[in-house]
Amino acid sequence: MKSALYAGTVTHRRHATEATGQVAHSFHYPITLPLLFLDEIDEVIAMHPRWSRRGVDAVWFRRRDYVDCSVRPLDEAVRDAVEARSGRRPEGDIAQLGHLRRWGWLFNPICVYYCFDAAGHVDQLLLEVRNTPWHERHLYALDARTSPQRFAKEMHVSPFLGMDHDYVLTFSEPGEHLALHLGNRRGEERVFDAGMSLERREITRASLGDLAWRHPFATLGVSAGIYYEALRLFAKHAPFHGHPRRGRAETREDLGV
Repeated sequence: MKSALYAGTVTHRRHATEATGQVAHSFHYPITLPLLFLDEIDEVIAMHPRWSRRGVDAVWFRRRDYVDCSVRPLDEAVRDAVEARSGRRPEGDIAQLGHLRRWGWLFNPICVYYCFDAAGHVDQLLLEVRNTPWHERHLYALDARTSPQRFAKEMHVSPFLGMDHDYVLTFSEPGEHLALHLGNRRGEERVFDAGMSLERREITRASLGDLAWRHPFATLGVSAGIYYEALRLFAKHAPFHGHPRRGRAETREDLGV
């Protein structure tokens, strides 16, 4: 089976720079994510009785959670999205790295789609990014044949970082080890860095059950963790950036802080 589970660590580091108001902040946490090849999703779900495509369960793959939020095949939606943004349509396998719903709840800060060529190498990437607290989503299609990739930030992701940034992405192809790093840069100023360093685990009925029962509230923990770290940034008096498309910028006073 090409699909696998990847376990390791996520790290976030905010640097003390002009762009961050000289407020540094960092944290890390353990994570386990499924890497699902889209042509194997039904096979994987059939391996465990509490993994589902039909409705709320311990682990639920709900098609509407991804890309265009429709019910059409995710494979088709990813290929269309990449082609619309890059002019090149992926022709090989596609694998999704991201959380699935746990007991009905899901928030994916980022979901990565690896688009392979006919030779089995990652040729293109589609990043599906969501923001907090608005839960909007934005797609970035990237040419994976060159690294690093630098591209403009196009969606307001966090109230604690501005929009005048570029992203810089480096990644490894999924193998025994999987790494991905996404940094915020303002010119040459290093503003923020987030990364994942993960190790491959084979998918078995036991490993799927372990993910379901040992980490039943993992996705709720993602959301709770985001707000907890936001409170820590407020306590450090980090600059606050209102949503650029939602009226005037909020201030700390507006929020009663």
